[in-house]
Amino acid sequence: MLFSRKASVIVVNRYNSQILPDSSRPVLSKRVAPFDAKSRSSLKNFESNFRRLTVSYSLVQIVFTMGYCTIYVLAGIFLLSRGFSNSQVGVTITIANAVSLLSQPVVAAAADRSKKLSLQSITALMLLAEILIALALLFLPPVVLPTSILFILLVSLFIPQVSLVTSMSIEHINSGVPLNYSLARGIGSFAFAILSLLMGFLIETFGTGTVMIADIVRCLLGILLVLTFPRAKSKLSTSRNVESAASGLFEFAVKNKRFIAVVISSAILFMSHSFINTFTIQIVRHIGGDSSEMGVAIAVAGFVELPAMALFPLIYKKIRNPGTIMKLSGTFFVIKAAITLAAPNMLWINVAQCLQFFTYAMFLPASVYYVNHVVREADKVKGQALMGMSWGISGMLGGVLGGFMLDASGGVNLMLTMGVVISTAGLLLLTFIDNYRLKPARDIEED
Repeated sequence: MLFSRKASVIVVNRYNSQILPDSSRPVLSKRVAPFDAKSRSSLKNFESNFRRLTVSYSLVQIVFTMGYCTIYVLAGIFLLSRGFSNSQVGVTITIANAVSLLSQPVVAAAADRSKKLSLQSITALMLLAEILIALALLFLPPVVLPTSILFILLVSLFIPQVSLVTSMSIEHINSGVPLNYSLARGIGSFAFAILSLLMGFLIETFGTGTVMIADIVRCLLGILLVLTFPRAKSKLSTSRNVESAASGLFEFAVKNKRFIAVVISSAILFMSHSFINTFTIQIVRHIGGDSSEMGVAIAVAGFVELPAMALFPLIYKKIRNPGTIMKLSGTFFVIKAAITLAAPNMLWINVAQCLQFFTYAMFLPASVYYVNHVVREADKVKGQALMGMSWGISGMLGGVLGGFMLDASGGVNLMLTMGVVISTAGLLLLTFIDNYRLKPARDIEED
């Protein structure tokens, strides 16, 4: 059996203490009732649900994390092949992120309030629309304006899906059903790394059309997986009935000023990450590399995310404060940008990419836990979407600023230098603004 009687109680209590706010945390007593047939059956169901949901959610995360490769990481090389200049690539990505910043909270607010459509149904419909746009991009002649418009629509459909997929897992966790979010997200990163490695060679061999083909296949798999992912059955109906209905966007922002400030400071912190991810091919070519070596560099970052996210629950158990982990991770964002700036060859680029273990791979799950603790139940989808917007804000500003700096005389060195400076400012702001303190966990039994 996977868990002993005592261990199963410890696992449930520790897991709930890691991600559930105190008001909605199911508590198991330290005293364990006699292990009768009913208890054995409950434990078996617990283990089965844990494995089944984590595997199912891992598959969902695989297809959605791959979207970061086909839509974001490869955006520069795809658009450049369609006759775009560096500035046009930057402006297109900036507008795409701006539109997604508008669409993301709107979709999240609609999901919070919708009683007819589940998160799975909304996500599947958006994936279907994404397939149609990817098909148009695949067969459209290389003309800048229509390609730019379609790509903007593609990004504005993809980004809101991320918070919806995250909320699918949080719904189960908040209803008392265990699901290992960070492990599932790490497996998604591993798949992202494999696809990045593969796409580098496919693009070299068959051209950039393979980018949209890969995205279409990804979306088809995504529709199948999200529609078969189980819906959560809430066990927290009592606490939810006490709460008022979901807030509007403006009302939420007014009531959660410090949280909004954390989102903005995080966006500033991510600027160097945006520069590096959006203009990876330009950075690699600057030191004499090609698209195959770019694929390897991206894959390195993806591979280290799996062990980082798999280990995250253990790290969180020791630190027990998602805000602290976010700030520690922010320090490594600055270090990674500095190493990338100073890198004389691809070896050092890959060394910098290894720091993804401490940057994105730690910040992402920590931010999910942070939202789940500080945002009330009725607004959690909205909260996850707004936190996700921090990446969109940095992508929007990073795209246009990076594009213009690359076309300026300073080129890659100017862009990366500004990345270090801006991210340092974001780290200082986050450190100053966030004052979150996790309440002591209740009834957590030690080994």
